[in-house]
Amino acid sequence: MRKRGVYMMLTLCGVATAALTGFLVIFLTGNHGANASEESTVKVELSNGQGEVLGNYGYTAWTDQTFMQFRGIPFAEPPTKDLRFRPPVARSPWTGTLSALNFGQRCPVITNLDGQLSDAELEDCLNLSVYTKNLYGSQPVMFYIYGGGYYNGSAEDHPPNYILEKDVVLVVPQYRVGALGWLSTYTEELPGNAPIADILLALDWVQTHISRFGGDPQKVTIFGQSAGGGVASALLLSPKTGENLFKRAIVQSGSIFASWAINKDPKAQSQQICAKLGCLSCGQQDKLVECLREAKVKDILIATSSESFSPLVGDLQGILPQHPSELVKSYRRQIPLLTGFTQHDGSFVLASYYDAVASKVSNVSSLSVRQFVQGINNLVNDTTGLTDNTLSRLLFKPQILNSHDHNAAVPAYFDLTSTIFMKSPVITLATKIYDQQPLTPVYLYSFEYEGKYTRFGYEFGNAHYPFNGGVHHSNDNIYLFATHPLEGEDTEMAQKMVELWTSFAIDGVPSELSPLTSASGPYNQLNLKLTKGDDLLETLTVAIDDPDNGRLQREDMEF
Repeated sequence: MRKRGVYMMLTLCGVATAALTGFLVIFLTGNHGANASEESTVKVELSNGQGEVLGNYGYTAWTDQTFMQFRGIPFAEPPTKDLRFRPPVARSPWTGTLSALNFGQRCPVITNLDGQLSDAELEDCLNLSVYTKNLYGSQPVMFYIYGGGYYNGSAEDHPPNYILEKDVVLVVPQYRVGALGWLSTYTEELPGNAPIADILLALDWVQTHISRFGGDPQKVTIFGQSAGGGVASALLLSPKTGENLFKRAIVQSGSIFASWAINKDPKAQSQQICAKLGCLSCGQQDKLVECLREAKVKDILIATSSESFSPLVGDLQGILPQHPSELVKSYRRQIPLLTGFTQHDGSFVLASYYDAVASKVSNVSSLSVRQFVQGINNLVNDTTGLTDNTLSRLLFKPQILNSHDHNAAVPAYFDLTSTIFMKSPVITLATKIYDQQPLTPVYLYSFEYEGKYTRFGYEFGNAHYPFNGGVHHSNDNIYLFATHPLEGEDTEMAQKMVELWTSFAIDGVPSELSPLTSASGPYNQLNLKLTKGDDLLETLTVAIDDPDNGRLQREDMEF
């Protein structure tokens, strides 16, 4: 999830026989192999007469292996006009060769709005990218669901050059985000959870076509991070998820059990946005639908710039017919699960909350620690006060809680935000699934490597915060996707992460990790050296218990 304001974010992935040669057409304008250049191209004919796609070549990061990349393959019709807000419709076949040399249009967000494109072009974003080293193989498939707070994200943000070091096929679909994806009135016109339906259709596409790219449709692993983790975990519980769509799941730093993962009142939100667009009679369904369908993409994005979006319970598609806490009670899937969080996963929440407070209070230190903590707790709106009082009592010493010494409270702030918004929902997912299927392995991890790079404040900068990000939310993805120029131990950590994730996809067992044997553990600590913790509840006070937690505070900076 990217920083966008506290409320928004928190309400806030057999060998082919000769018979296949009749379907696979390879055309090279350069050499195939280590000397292939980006100008080299490769054609693949999809199944069932869908059409032909043209790709090119890339290189892995560490051993310079050549892989084929097909970017921007459409899997659904453009969700425009009457299809806006509706479930996706499979793409009609095309004639000729479709170019997949470049990434397809990303789903509209206000920060990436191309003023040269029509609304029809902007919304034609339901495409996916496929990366493979062997068209004739039968390789495990890794299907990544990106995060972005349910309002952002794209395939282009996730370069494959690390993961393709291993013999897997990587698929990165694009799904609708923000209002154009998540708005709902629980009616046929706006049934809800359209983005999850996008992902389900993309998974259907994989089942139909991935063998043409050397992928085994019977060995699909879904993995998603942050909001993508919320979607991935929803797919685990949804009765609409076909039994054949995937065999394993990785859920990173997100869970459908999180407070930010469920929209509490989507109908009221739709009416509110209708009014912001200047439409009349927004309480009437036909007028509301007309307003939202006819509105320009840019106007919708502007009107929703201060809104948050997330899945909803009770959508007309039946994707989440009940709350996840009810759906999990009948969970019967035998799908190995790897899930976890970063060591300081909630520090981005602390940063967003700090910004919100600083915008209203000239001197944050004028607030007591207790007042500051209560504001964080209020984001979850626990009406009983039980969670508020318990966490305050357990995480804060009384002399700090009643003081204005925010610097001393920083470790507890880290643990508070991480526990509420990330760690507790992930632990709930892991332990509830383990309780339902104790014979199916569930691996829980804490990513604890603090390298050169961080995503802390990567959208607006972080120099103004009186604290560091620690092992920040989404820092784990730095070591899975080639977004930063890694060296030394950072590269070593990336190689370790790729080995863990791909070994899980290949045979269902992540190298050297231990599964849960009870609801309390063990859990796996991911660092340059892999270690094991006995009680996963230890992760909830990791900052407080750290003897070196002073590094989380910025030198010479006060609240």
